[in-house]
Amino acid sequence: MEPLQEILARKQELRRRLRAVQSSVPQEWIEAASRLVVSQLKSFPPFRAANTVMCFVSLPREVCTHELLQEMRREAKNVVIPWCESTELRLFRFRNFDELVPGTLGILEPAEWFRTAVDRVATPEELDVVLVPGLGFDRRGGRLGRGKGYYDRFLKQLSPRVPKVGLAFEWQLVEEIPMLPHDIRMDWIVTEKNIYSCH
Repeated sequence: MEPLQEILARKQELRRRLRAVQSSVPQEWIEAASRLVVSQLKSFPPFRAANTVMCFVSLPREVCTHELLQEMRREAKNVVIPWCESTELRLFRFRNFDELVPGTLGILEPAEWFRTAVDRVATPEELDVVLVPGLGFDRRGGRLGRGKGYYDRFLKQLSPRVPKVGLAFEWQLVEEIPMLPHDIRMDWIVTEKNIYSCH
């Protein structure tokens, strides 16, 4: 078994490599490719059938989800976004961007006065599909995040029936993501070119 320090070092090197690629990709390409990722996602049967979808609010240079969030609302899906509280992800029922402010790591999250409103707090049990960001993925569902562990801790709480779907660009797919025992694998990865089953 590979020593822990070696796995962590390989993860850090892969993060460095993928961030270098990420910073070199033109914003116009990201926007155009993001629309193709969303188009692929809309053809994905579990997404089409889902009533309640958890979707991240994208950072610059990630697959852009801002239009997707608004489209899902228009299509009468229940839309849930994650936000960071201390070391955990909390869930919030999204309605519009006016309710969001920059929070942890610069990610848009609910303004403080909305966070605990009874009708806005969501739970993992309600989710039909979870859309997950990442710096990199492999075809076996391995995911490389930013190293804080927010998503791994959260995804452990999900029922196995809930598909975990990574949204990524093709250049984010690598041969192998170094995995630790607590790292959670994706079930599917959707890119601008394809939908990959990780089973």
